[in-house]
Amino acid sequence: MGLVASQARLLMLTAYKSDLEFKMQQISQKRLLLAATAINVMYNQDAQAVLQNLDKQLELQMKIYETQHKAVSTEYDSVNKIIDKNIEKSFKYVA
Repeated sequence: MGLVASQARLLMLTAYKSDLEFKMQQISQKRLLLAATAINVMYNQDAQAVLQNLDKQLELQMKIYETQHKAVSTEYDSVNKIIDKNIEKSFKYVA
């Protein structure tokens, strides 16, 4: 992979990583709102079941995003190493 292609890939991965972090933060915020709502409907069994179901769905989505984030971080590190090697090779040719 060439230096320019690696740089473009790195930029794309950075944007995707930021997007995943934002989505995870939104889910955390939704779960906090659910917890606050759960306090208000503590005595309504049907509402509690609905809230628990929503919380499970949000937790599952969070795990998916965390897995994707981990994969992107790994690929980001890999592309960064490729860029470093390309730069190192370029300077060896010059020197």
